[in-house]
Amino acid sequence: MLSGLLKAIDSAAFADLISEYGPVWLGIAAPFIIALEICLSLLLIFNIKPRWTATATVVFIVGVSLVYLYGMLFRGITSCGCFGPLTWLNSKPWLTFTRNALMVALLIPSLFAPQSESFITKPVAVTMASVGVIIMFLCGFSFRTANCILKDSYATYESKVVADTKLTEYITINPDSSYFVFVFSYTCPFCQNSVANVNQYVTMGAVDKVIGLAVEDPKGRERFDRLFDVDFEIQEISEWDALRLTDILPAAFHIRHDTIINSYTGDVISPSLFLE
Repeated sequence: MLSGLLKAIDSAAFADLISEYGPVWLGIAAPFIIALEICLSLLLIFNIKPRWTATATVVFIVGVSLVYLYGMLFRGITSCGCFGPLTWLNSKPWLTFTRNALMVALLIPSLFAPQSESFITKPVAVTMASVGVIIMFLCGFSFRTANCILKDSYATYESKVVADTKLTEYITINPDSSYFVFVFSYTCPFCQNSVANVNQYVTMGAVDKVIGLAVEDPKGRERFDRLFDVDFEIQEISEWDALRLTDILPAAFHIRHDTIINSYTGDVISPSLFLE
């Protein structure tokens, strides 16, 4: 229930995370996964068809665990996104698998218990319907900005005031100044290739300030600091937060007078070209 509720609050970010496992359109599955979690949790809470519900829940948990394992091994995904924006609940991979295994173990007795008769009373039906309506409203409201339903997710940043975008949650700017926001990963080779150009935005005076938003990675940060000398401040964000801003790293946003005038993904152009 908690997992479904928290993901529903920002279902677009969950959809973007799902898209990391393959084509962008995979994100469309996000609302259905959330709905399935909520349905299973309600059936378990009210002990409705316990054997059937326990079986379906075990299949679901094992299924998502295998998908997450695939993402770790072949897609470099480290965040399970199980609890939405509450990153401190999205634990390390080994804790995620341990938690899932524990939930399966707790459900095993229900798989072999005698199937008892269960009836949905009116109060239970009203409660389930109310919870379902609330969750689906939250999910639908937050799903509007998912990359899987946007033709060009980066076009949504162009010519927009920063306060009207998700960037405002991570940076503080002065309307009278210009900025270059660089979203990157310490271990991404394309991000590393862009560092020299990003440094030039400071040294050549192309903007007043460069702000780096890096995906937190202590080991990656240590190696990055040894190899690169950056001329801009770095603020660390979670992988989940990075996915809220972009699905391609690196990404950069050129801001002037509180408005995003350009956005880039995959590479950062030299400010010498921009100045010309």
